Amino acid sequence: MENESTRILAEIIKKRRTRKPVQFSKDPPSIEIITSLIDIARHSPNHHRTEPARFYLLNQEKIEQLGKMFGETLEGNGDDSVRVEKGKRKAKEWGEAPGIILVTCHTDTSSDLVSKNPAVIEEDYATCSCICQNLLLLLESENIASKWSTGAVWKHPDFAEKLEIQNPSTERVVAIIFYGYSEQKVPSRNLTPLERHLNSY
Repeated sequence: MENESTRILAEIIKKRRTRKPVQFSKDPPSIEIITSLIDIARHSPNHHRTEPARFYLLNQEKIEQLGKMFGETLEGNGDDSVRVEKGKRKAKEWGEAPGIILVTCHTDTSSDLVSKNPAVIEEDYATCSCICQNLLLLLESENIASKWSTGAVWKHPDFAEKLEIQNPSTERVVAIIFYGYSEQKVPSRNLTPLERHLNSY
């Protein structure tokens, strides 16, 4: 690659791997760094300029609550000892994470825009997914490890209230992003040859 900016970006994209939050340092990155990266990440493709992403930067109390709710979600009614054990383990892992960003997608399905063009619902979700990827790469560029989780903690009946979701009826969870400093080494990912997935005409 002749362009230095392309080379650096390619390196960050390939380097970023999911790392285990249990191995993150207990000292989180500063709120100033994280909020700055969130603001940058918002610059993504967004049809109709709806700006659907909502961000919840959780403090330690909210993180512990999230962990507890996820544990209870996994445990179910408590009849399955395996699920109960997993729930306890995950509650501890999540509850001790140094940093978590909850990203939701807000789309007003009763709006004139959506009534005229229902595709906006999925377009908004796609925008939020792009924003999350932007954020993961920005975190990596600052040597901050991350994990994008979709553990269905939002099924917990107290989820919206405990995390103070602003519009529970119109926001759906896109990502639970764990972040923190980590020395964990993750091997590179080998993809199948591009020729299997690329059609060139």
